[in-house]
Amino acid sequence: MQEYDLIIIGGGAAAFAAANRTNQLKKRTLLINDKNILPLGGTCVNVGCVPSKIMLHQGAEYYYSARNRFRAISMHGEADFVEALNETREMVKGFQAKNYLNVIEKQKYVDFKEGRAAFKDSHTVTAGDEEYKGENILIATGASTFIPPAKGIEDIDYLTNRTIFNLDKKPESIIIFGGGPEAMEFSQIFHHFGIKVTVLQRSDRILTKFDEMVARELQRHLEDEGITIFTGTSVKEARKTSKGVELIVDIKGKGEKQISAESLLVAAGLKANTGGLDIDNSGVELDKKGFIKVNDHLQTSQAHIFAAGDVTGLMPLETVAAKQGNIAVLNMFENAGKTINYLEIPQAVFTSPEVATVGMTEEEYMEKYNVCLCRTISFEHVEKAAAIKDTRGLIRMVLDPKTMQVIGVHLVGPMAADIITTATYAIKNKMTIYDIRDTVHVFPTLSEVIKKVAQSFDRNLDDMACCVE
Repeated sequence: MQEYDLIIIGGGAAAFAAANRTNQLKKRTLLINDKNILPLGGTCVNVGCVPSKIMLHQGAEYYYSARNRFRAISMHGEADFVEALNETREMVKGFQAKNYLNVIEKQKYVDFKEGRAAFKDSHTVTAGDEEYKGENILIATGASTFIPPAKGIEDIDYLTNRTIFNLDKKPESIIIFGGGPEAMEFSQIFHHFGIKVTVLQRSDRILTKFDEMVARELQRHLEDEGITIFTGTSVKEARKTSKGVELIVDIKGKGEKQISAESLLVAAGLKANTGGLDIDNSGVELDKKGFIKVNDHLQTSQAHIFAAGDVTGLMPLETVAAKQGNIAVLNMFENAGKTINYLEIPQAVFTSPEVATVGMTEEEYMEKYNVCLCRTISFEHVEKAAAIKDTRGLIRMVLDPKTMQVIGVHLVGPMAADIITTATYAIKNKMTIYDIRDTVHVFPTLSEVIKKVAQSFDRNLDDMACCVE
């Protein structure tokens, strides 16, 4: 039996960040990845961030070029959905090789094995015919699509983020089951390639974990483009038909309705990939939803076993997974006591317009403190947005009313995902609106919207010329 300082189960962002850190610490490490779950690189590079953003960009290049906002520009053309998928798959292979396959080969202290890992006991892991003993173990197996219990759903050949990029023909229409970031991005991917899209969201609004005003603003723009979105929806039954799929749904305020399409995409949340781990043999506890329970230092109920990434159910983002993997290793080998402040982590939805958020929302702050100070302005106040004729969107800033310190920033608008980093610095460094206003911004830029909303707390923006402060 081979012995290691650390056995890492998984092959995504959390696993690679952990392996990179143990290699720097010269700790003998074994990384075991099951390609039947996902190839090396995990969700982000294979079926998440990378391919979806490639498809979003291709669709937007075609869709908005053909609908240019400037009179002087008129463009026509076609968009080949299948060829876009082919190019996406080719690019994904390049990203995977550059960021994962080539990297793992250079890790002197890290061994790699392909196979399904399972616990024999709390220190012993099996993979194939071999057994390995780890002084420490990190579970980083990620998560996959949660399939809601609906009558007949098991008889439908539905799509998920793991199968959608394998399509070999363009569907004429699609139903998207879910209303989170993944569902919103895919709704626009399909719509921009000329596919009829119907979104079914169980909650009363899309993007339920984001600021409500921002979420409703995005929904308005998606619907203006022609995407159909039903909220407050309960799926009673799914039926396979000769032309695709039919869903019997109950829509709040509209009653029962039959919705048909050629394809169905399920994007209704996540479930932890713990099924094949024989987790009971490890003594590790799961929460009521099946995710691995961890403390602030990412330790499980077994002190020598840590977990990181989507398998924990904590803010399922590639950036968070990598940060957790790194911190878990520092805590287990150096007793670093490191934690993550999730209120300082930005996240984005790469629709057009984009959505981005960091910190507490007004609803969260009010619920906790019963007092809040916030302002909301539209992108019409941003000169760069007016210059490029894209004033879609708004920004909301949340302050501590006593200190005027920035607590949260939430926006929907052009390049929101790039703008939010400025707000992240402000929150992380406990800046006030006066610190932001005292900082010189480049003019004209979209990121000036951060300064504009900071000014709006005690200024009337309609009475101000640009660059006056």
